[in-house]
Amino acid sequence: MKIRKLKLLLAVFLCFIFKSNAAPAPPLPQPEAIPPPVGDAAPIDSEIWILMLSGVSLGIYFLIKKTKPKSAI
Repeated sequence: MKIRKLKLLLAVFLCFIFKSNAAPAPPLPQPEAIPPPVGDAAPIDSEIWILMLSGVSLGIYFLIKKTKPKSAI
């Protein structure tokens, strides 16, 4: 009987979570007076090489760390 109550409680909880995530509130409409920004480059466009370099160096670090033999204690 306890298991059935637990399953029912879990099902109700999951339905509540799914409903709250599946139907978010609609976004507010933007006013007509503000035009969207046009032409400016995103800040990441000029510095994308930093992101690539950090990703490659992190990958190399994990490869080196993985291949080192672990010391026996």
